[in-house]
Amino acid sequence: MKRWHSIIIMLSFSALLYGGLLIQAPRADAGYFKDLFNGVKQLTELPSEVNELKENYQITLDKLGEAQATLDQFQQQNLELIERNKELTATVNALTEAEQAREATSRKTRVLILTGVGLVAGYFILLRGLRLILRR
Repeated sequence: MKRWHSIIIMLSFSALLYGGLLIQAPRADAGYFKDLFNGVKQLTELPSEVNELKENYQITLDKLGEAQATLDQFQQQNLELIERNKELTATVNALTEAEQAREATSRKTRVLILTGVGLVAGYFILLRGLRLILRR
């Protein structure tokens, strides 16, 4: 009997100890309803996120369209400036050629005048020199 008595005490002590551990230990929670609630919550939030993404996408498309329009405008303006630059370059070249032609004509005229003055002066000097030589 003593043996049964010690076995019963030991079993009751183990049961109390095991029961105490079970009570203190956290219970595992499957969380089916919590997961279901979170899933439903995420699904209901998705349309608002999708709408927000659509709005952001539309805003981005509008900005892209504005940027494209600005780019097209700048390209058109650039083409006009290139054409104007070509016209101005042609005008500058024409003016440069006209200035060079005027300078060449001016140089020829000066050379002609100086040659004429030199010939007239040489003629008078030669005549004076001949008169002096002939007088002696």
